[in-house]
Amino acid sequence: MSLQGGADPRYSNPELPEGINASEEHPLREFAWLGTGAVALVLVIVFALGWAGQWMGALIPFSFETRLAASVASPLREAADSPAREALQKLADRLVKADPLPEGMRITLHLADSAERNAFATLGGHVFVTRGLLDALPSENALAMVLAHEIGHVRQRHVIRSIGRGLLVSLALGVLTGTGQDDPASGALSQAGLTSALGFSRDQEREADQLGLHALQALYGHVAGAASLFELLEKEHGLRAPEWFNSHPDNAARIAAIEMHARTAGWPLQGAQSPMPSALAAAAAQ
Repeated sequence: MSLQGGADPRYSNPELPEGINASEEHPLREFAWLGTGAVALVLVIVFALGWAGQWMGALIPFSFETRLAASVASPLREAADSPAREALQKLADRLVKADPLPEGMRITLHLADSAERNAFATLGGHVFVTRGLLDALPSENALAMVLAHEIGHVRQRHVIRSIGRGLLVSLALGVLTGTGQDDPASGALSQAGLTSALGFSRDQEREADQLGLHALQALYGHVAGAASLFELLEKEHGLRAPEWFNSHPDNAARIAAIEMHARTAGWPLQGAQSPMPSALAAAAAQ
């Protein structure tokens, strides 16, 4: 069929206005907005999964955590000094008797053969104390505060909560980046998740400090020696990064918080301090 008088407008292509497919925004600006949105979404997902991991970790029975701990290798080489380990266990048992743990929880002390000044709680209520830390502490009371702090982490399930957070965050990063188990990037992500799992937040550290004070007061009737370790670290450390760069609160801030919490609770900051048990003093001198 032929058309008369020109083409039928129904079958012709209309002329499009100029710039219809062009954006007034610069392409780099659009890319920046998209990139920022994507990063923000990833951060929200990771934060949500981290929170969910901590919440789920607290629901795991302590009995299961204890069995899980049996399958995990010790992070430090243990010292063969049985009398010192027994003295550590006795002090921990005294703290738990003065400030009882929930039913079914048990604390097991270990002496680590390391010159580093450190103490930490691991899965299943296992607490490690290094020879180096024993050598630095001036009294049994100062050691009791360290042990009570780590027992506080166990009491509040901070260990399993942090591991739950680290595992979910690591899995989320692996899924979001599409890395496989054999990919080198996956190993790095797993290491990041492990690092996250082994660290406690500043809020958890403050909570453990307060629980440690409570146990110290229950055992001795005062909290003298509670800040000894932090006072020592404060003297030894030079320039430090701002507190918000650190996983642990600043030493000066912890000392001030300990004193404020004790005064608020009406607990004496001064009192007789016991010498370090002879077995522990001997172990520290080795």
